[in-house]
Amino acid sequence: MAGSFQKEVEWFLGPKGPLQKLLPKYECRPEQTDMAAAALRSLDHQSVLVVEAGTGTGKTLAYLVPAIYSSRRVVISTGTKALQEQLMHKDLPVLMRHFEIKAALMKGRANYLCFKRYHEFSRQPMFKFREDISHFERISKWVETTPTGDRAEIKGLPDDYSAWREVSSTSEQCLGQKCPHFRECFITRMRAWAQQADIVVVNHHLFFADLAIRNEAPSSIIPDYETVIFDEAHGLAEVASEYFGRQVSTWRVLDLSQDIKRMERVGRMPSDDLRALLKALDSAEFALTSVFKVVADFGRRGQANGGEGARFSIAPLRSNEEVLEESERARAELKNLGKITAGLGKKDESLLALSDRCAAMSDDLGFIVSQEDAGHVFWAETRGRGVIMRASPVEVGPIMQEHLFAEPMTMIFTSATLAVQARGQWSFAHFRSELGLNGGGRKVEELWLPSSYNWTEQAMLYVPDHLPDPSDPRFIKQAAAEMEKILAASKGRAFLLFTSYRNLEAAYELLADKLPYTVLKQGDAPKSELLDRFRKDGAAVLFATASFWEGVDVAGQALSCVVIDKLPFASPGDPLMSARIDRIRKNGGNPFNDYQLPAAVISLKQGLGRLIRAREDYGILAVLDSRIHKKSYGQTFISSLPPAPLTRNVNDLANFIQRHEKGVPR
Repeated sequence: MAGSFQKEVEWFLGPKGPLQKLLPKYECRPEQTDMAAAALRSLDHQSVLVVEAGTGTGKTLAYLVPAIYSSRRVVISTGTKALQEQLMHKDLPVLMRHFEIKAALMKGRANYLCFKRYHEFSRQPMFKFREDISHFERISKWVETTPTGDRAEIKGLPDDYSAWREVSSTSEQCLGQKCPHFRECFITRMRAWAQQADIVVVNHHLFFADLAIRNEAPSSIIPDYETVIFDEAHGLAEVASEYFGRQVSTWRVLDLSQDIKRMERVGRMPSDDLRALLKALDSAEFALTSVFKVVADFGRRGQANGGEGARFSIAPLRSNEEVLEESERARAELKNLGKITAGLGKKDESLLALSDRCAAMSDDLGFIVSQEDAGHVFWAETRGRGVIMRASPVEVGPIMQEHLFAEPMTMIFTSATLAVQARGQWSFAHFRSELGLNGGGRKVEELWLPSSYNWTEQAMLYVPDHLPDPSDPRFIKQAAAEMEKILAASKGRAFLLFTSYRNLEAAYELLADKLPYTVLKQGDAPKSELLDRFRKDGAAVLFATASFWEGVDVAGQALSCVVIDKLPFASPGDPLMSARIDRIRKNGGNPFNDYQLPAAVISLKQGLGRLIRAREDYGILAVLDSRIHKKSYGQTFISSLPPAPLTRNVNDLANFIQRHEKGVPR
């Protein structure tokens, strides 16, 4: 290890160091010490480090210990709130028994209760379902005692509890120091704790929300830092694209409408003023609804690939007279609403903030509908009755060069899935290209570390060669029959992961009534409830799509099998994918080899990575896509996956499971 703390870090992580005493089951692993050495070098030289650390390497401690010894303020950004909680309540408390450090947890605003919105909602509560009332009563009792305002403290509150949206904090309605609740505000408290902390734990969404406004807002969300560590870094480009883009949605309009109607000041207005305000609001809502209806109808006529929730390009609408007329009318109504709220508000900060929101929404709608910026791709998606219209940057790299990589600080990017193996070499080219790490003159060190688990003993990879191509209409019926055989071998205890809702629904229809196990399906209950039921059952089968491919941890034999229906190539009809393919082709690159293939490999590694989460785990990995055997790129997938033995014979799976259940080695 390099630098002044080389010996200290080696000693701390070593077989006779303090960590062995703090964690009795701790094992010193060479992969962990190698990563810690690289992290220390990066900290010493303020350089960039990219590390793929396979499952079980202990990467969290490998970056935490050098970061603590650096004595700098470090921001750790994670992909999920679950990892944030693990860092704050499991990993850091162990280290705090040895080091005198302060740590703070920061989540996105939507996780925290807003006193202003809570009191406004309490005066005029509206609930979709009767059972929602009891949940709100629990919130009301919790508000009286909570030190943080973080909804994670309320055990049993459904993930999709609609009333939480009405009482949580949002950047659009926040009045900052002008809010009457500023001193007691949970966001204010969170920032104050973070200002005193040595280590600040955030998530990617909050990090990029902060980065997008850091040079414009009077005060940033996250305190100034000298080092940033991105854990679960494989998803960074997608999150960055969201926060450096623009969007207008039915939910954004609904939030504006409800915030206006629930304001105490609005309820006290003279009747003439109130009528004028509500008339302007109704006109703006009607005009915006007309825009959303045109966009949704366009999507439903076949432009959307994959059905509900799929993205579709709205490029053809740039010359659609109906869209242009409706959007101009909507913008005019928003401007009128903003003018009225500003006039009625005068010095009322709440109404002035609402006026600013009207102006911002009008600007975003104009930017999206005009489609004049060649650096953005313009698209939409429908979710139930909701519509989201977006403008997303085609390339994130230049934005990262401007906003992040220009700063002379240490940056560490790590995940279990960042690299792709081709021709015997591990390559980070796809990850570096997506984030813009190939330019700017910054020194970048790359490190690939294998998993510490014994994949040759703990797992078996099954890829049949007799199924039809996934594009064949016969595929899903035959794939479902294959799933039934696999589940018989694993005795249930499986995630069946699909690349589309269409395949999920078709397989569920074919299998649900035939399987002798508890069957769960994504969408039938909140994600946390489904996972809880899956763990407790011990033999359940879960049908799910992309949201269960990462950030889900089920240790033990409750999960003994992960099946993926087909290779997760993104649809070329996806507007973002299409735009990036075109950009690569215009720049003289090969879109398939440079982008589509490595993106699919990393996605597959994420999905299959749900299986082995501990040294005692074992199970079946299955990919029901014969292209792995028949296409030249199939070897790239196989060589990039953990080294589990590969079989084409489904009968091998039952033998594998039986051997492990009897404790017989291979």
